[in-house]
Amino acid sequence: MKRIGTGLLIIFVLFLASCQKEIDWGLGGGNTTSQLLIRIKSQTGADTTQLDYYYDANKRIIQEKTTGVSGGISVDNDLFIYRNASGIITSSVQKAAALIAAGIDSIKTRYNYNTSTSKYTSSVFDLAIPGFSVTDSAVYTYDASGKITRDAHYLSVSGLPIPLPPLLGLQNDYTYSASGTDLAGIQQLAATAPGGPLSPVSAQAFSFDSKINPLIILNEGILLARTGLFNAHNATKTVVTNTVSPANDFTMDYTYKYNSVNKPDSSFGTRTPGGAITVSKYFYQ
Repeated sequence: MKRIGTGLLIIFVLFLASCQKEIDWGLGGGNTTSQLLIRIKSQTGADTTQLDYYYDANKRIIQEKTTGVSGGISVDNDLFIYRNASGIITSSVQKAAALIAAGIDSIKTRYNYNTSTSKYTSSVFDLAIPGFSVTDSAVYTYDASGKITRDAHYLSVSGLPIPLPPLLGLQNDYTYSASGTDLAGIQQLAATAPGGPLSPVSAQAFSFDSKINPLIILNEGILLARTGLFNAHNATKTVVTNTVSPANDFTMDYTYKYNSVNKPDSSFGTRTPGGAITVSKYFYQ
């Protein structure tokens, strides 16, 4: 019974961690053109979503606010990003309707940065749940060019009759385009039992246009689980493979209308199977 309970706990924590990746529309370089992305408004059928972006005086992102409904469920989410005087991210705080529904007020993540190598080395967040607490510690691996190629998540639980020591429970592997400017794929692996071997659970593969992504923050996009914000260009196709449940595989195809500086003005996304269409409008200042 304890083994089953612990397994369910791991699944619960992995679900909460994955919630941070569901909304995905070194130091980040900030905005490199004259236009700052401040809002994306999207509609899929009767569902609407709005993302608002806020920046500091140096045009570095400090907040992403999501409001909207999907399938009758609120997707409201606030991500606050805290930086030191040098612009290094020191922590982030996520407040979301899904977390509140699970009895969790917010998730604060702390980031560790090595000034000698100019790289983020790890991050930690804690969940206080009545009767016990859970800690997720992520360790980052880089390639020779300084891009994050892996984040490995070690989960530990205290407060149980038999505490669970830090064990590798989740891993994301990142691959990049030949030019290194765009994220070509993500593979997620997870353990089915504490301390067990990792097995593939999902994968995403991306294709891109040659225009300018409206918001580019490089490694910070990986760090903040906003992987689409790493890219120099805009995704034209996303292929999602659900290894655990192949019936949930799907593909998204995107077309764009661009503004005068070659950033998206609007986009149309079509999901296959199903044919659902998402229409988005981009706002700048």
